[in-house]
Amino acid sequence: MAEYFLCLDAETFLHRIRPALAGSWHKRSFDPCRSLCGELLPAVQAYAQRYHLSEEETLVARIADGISFDRACWRHLAGEVFLFAAVEIPEFPSNAETLCCLLGAVPYRQEPVIREHFAPIEQALRGSRDLTFGPAIYRPDQAGYNDSDDVARLAAYLTSVQPQRWTVEDLRQLNDLEDDEERSDELEFVREWFPALVDLYQRTHEKQRVLIIENVY
Repeated sequence: MAEYFLCLDAETFLHRIRPALAGSWHKRSFDPCRSLCGELLPAVQAYAQRYHLSEEETLVARIADGISFDRACWRHLAGEVFLFAAVEIPEFPSNAETLCCLLGAVPYRQEPVIREHFAPIEQALRGSRDLTFGPAIYRPDQAGYNDSDDVARLAAYLTSVQPQRWTVEDLRQLNDLEDDEERSDELEFVREWFPALVDLYQRTHEKQRVLIIENVY
């Protein structure tokens, strides 16, 4: 499983993307999304060139053809909209279970927990709330959302964390680490990239963006 962090301009998300997708779900039609999809075509074209794809392979580009609405296509379209509207998609390993151990959260949850009850580190890595568009929820178990207030709160939290205080003993709950040597290596690794997560939240807050975090198998 990989976590994708998609940074979107807050105004664009709140006033263009959310109303368009909510309206589409409510009307059972892609008509409310056509204007938005048109605005995203330059990003689609750039993506297609970069990854040697045909634009016609994307649902955003095909919306103009008048395809019929269905829920699966709506979710597919929503995922594409997030991707092409993102102003930044940083790449780094999140090692969620490791950070849960280090920061007092439950590394392996057996029962579902609503996102509002997640520990702060879980909210930073998985989202503080479900991604909703009117009554529709986009991939409730696999995608989360941090709005501007969440980003500000979590940026302050992450900045307060002191990685130098983490110890090998903190990682004993991790099932896939067999001995202290492996725990020590894991600890060193997560210390190296943790500043990238802190920087992401600080930068996202400063630039008035929101974060969508999606798990992709």
